[in-house]
Amino acid sequence: MFLVSITLGAACLSAPPGLAQESYGVLGSAEAPLEMTVYSDFECPYCRNFALAALPGLFAEFVERGLVRLRYVHFPLAGIHPNAVATAKAAHCAGVVGQFWQYHDYLFVRQPEWSGEPRPDSLWVSYAANLGLDPDGFAACLGSPATHAAVEDDLRQALAAGVTGTPTIMLANESIAGITSYAALRERILSAIEAASR
Repeated sequence: MFLVSITLGAACLSAPPGLAQESYGVLGSAEAPLEMTVYSDFECPYCRNFALAALPGLFAEFVERGLVRLRYVHFPLAGIHPNAVATAKAAHCAGVVGQFWQYHDYLFVRQPEWSGEPRPDSLWVSYAANLGLDPDGFAACLGSPATHAAVEDDLRQALAAGVTGTPTIMLANESIAGITSYAALRERILSAIEAASR
């Protein structure tokens, strides 16, 4: 788990301009010496803390400088978070039209608003419209079997990697646990970059 206090007035991350993005969930240089994979659930409060408190610094310090390639993988914990699969689908739909990271931020900042809502699809569509996306196309994407299959693919990938909770952070395919601050995560990243550069 990642325990960090957050300030909602702080700037949230958005995809920095000019960075390579091979798929909506991958950001950063293909030449980066280190890949960091984040397995996350939009309804998980620890994931929210990580996304709002740590990711902006990681982007600025490591991704933008070409040191880390960031990979986001959906790992919705449907057994404890009733809207986890629905939010992953909504983020996927934003991603296929190039707005994954903006929608990612929007979902995490507004998590208290939608978490536990019995029928959040209208919220997902209104969030998309607020970001300038076509509401009708977005709604159609939400119900698409391809969207469900994409989220299922991520879930299978996470399970195959041995992920059991969120957020799970992997550096160069090694899971790191017990990180409770940005400073501790930064040190682990710096050590992993140094090891990868040898």
